[in-house]
Amino acid sequence: MVLGLQEITKRTAELESAKQVKNMLSAGYFDFEEFNVFGTGATQREQRITEMKQEDRKQIMESIRKIPLREFIARSGAAGIAGAAYLIPTKIYTTLFDSAVEEDHTAWLSINGTIIPADQIGGTTMKVDIAVDDSYVVHPFASGGQMATETIATTQATLDFSTTYGINFRITNDLIEDSQFELIDMHVRNAGREMGEFATNLALTVLKTATDGDGTVNGGASGDADQTKFYGATTEDLVDLHKAILADRYVPNKIVTTYEAWYHNIVGTVFIGAGTYSEPWAYNAAIEGPAKRMLACDVLYSTLPSLHCATDAAGTFTDCVTIMFDDKYALLTGRKRWLRIENYSEPVRDLVGAAVSMRQDSVTVYNDSIGVITED
Repeated sequence: MVLGLQEITKRTAELESAKQVKNMLSAGYFDFEEFNVFGTGATQREQRITEMKQEDRKQIMESIRKIPLREFIARSGAAGIAGAAYLIPTKIYTTLFDSAVEEDHTAWLSINGTIIPADQIGGTTMKVDIAVDDSYVVHPFASGGQMATETIATTQATLDFSTTYGINFRITNDLIEDSQFELIDMHVRNAGREMGEFATNLALTVLKTATDGDGTVNGGASGDADQTKFYGATTEDLVDLHKAILADRYVPNKIVTTYEAWYHNIVGTVFIGAGTYSEPWAYNAAIEGPAKRMLACDVLYSTLPSLHCATDAAGTFTDCVTIMFDDKYALLTGRKRWLRIENYSEPVRDLVGAAVSMRQDSVTVYNDSIGVITED
C-alpha cells in the first residue's frame, strides 16, 4: 500500500533520526549513507540510533519513490504539511539513486560484486596488502620430519579517496518560481545517470590499465586495424585472452566490450575456419542481439569513453578496448562517499546551486587475472 505524504510525515517527523537530518541540512549537505530518516546511516549506527523497522522502512521508501517530486515541493510551504520539507532530500536522493543504479556497473566489475563502503574506510587512503602469487608453496615431508617453512611475500596497493567528483543539478530560480517540477525532476535524474556512468568509467579505466597489485596484465594490440576478433586475430583475440588467463591459473568469468567490437568483428569470426557465422550465433545476433555470454563469461556492453579510444572521420568507433577478467581476483573498489548533495540546507530554495558528489577509487589486485585487447 502506498502511503500519502501526510502519513509519511506523521510517521517520521518526530523521530530522532529525522532531527539528525535537519541538523545535517543546517551544515549545508545531505548524505543518505551517513544520516537518514530511517536511522540506517553509518554514523547513526555508530551512535546506536534506533532504526525504523524494516517493513515500515520498505513501505515508506517505496511510497516516497512513487509520490511525484512536485507534491513534496508544493506541500512543503507554510500552508502545506508541517515537516514535509525535510522529506525532500530523501526524495531527491531516491531519484538520484534509482537513476544512477541503471548506469552504475561498478559493483559488477569489482571483486565478488561488492564495493567497500564508507564505514569501512578509515581515512582518505586505504592500503591493501596483496599476497604475491606462488609465494606459498606446498612441500612434501616425511612423517615425523620437520616441515619446510615459508614466508609469504606481499605487495601493496593504495585506494585514494582524496579526489571529489561531482556535477551540479543546473536547477535555476526560474524553475522553482514557475513550479516547473517535471523539469526539476529531469535535472535530478540526469545528474544521477551521469554519476552512475562516471563511476563505471572510473572503474573501467583502472581495470583496463591494471598497473596495481601483483602480476602482469595479459593481452595487447589486436593486430587488425579497428577490429576485435573472437578467433583468428593477427595478434590478440578473445580465445587468446581466455587461454592466457587460464595459463596464469585464473578462470575468467566476465567480459566488458563495446557494441562496435562485437559487430566488427567478434561475431563474424566465431568460426573463422569455416569462413561463415555459425548458425546459432548468426540467429542470436540477428534476433536477440549481441551475445550475453561468450566463452562461459557474462558480457557487459559499454559505450563509455574508457572503451572507445577514438572515432574516425566517418563517425565510426575505432581503437576499441575489450577486457576479460576473473572477478574474484581482478578489481577492488571502495566508495568514501556516494551521491552526497552539496551546497544544500534549505530543502526547496537551495536546489538552486546544489550539486551531487562522490569519492571512489579502484585498484587491480592480481593483474594476471585480467586480459585486455586494444584495437590497432
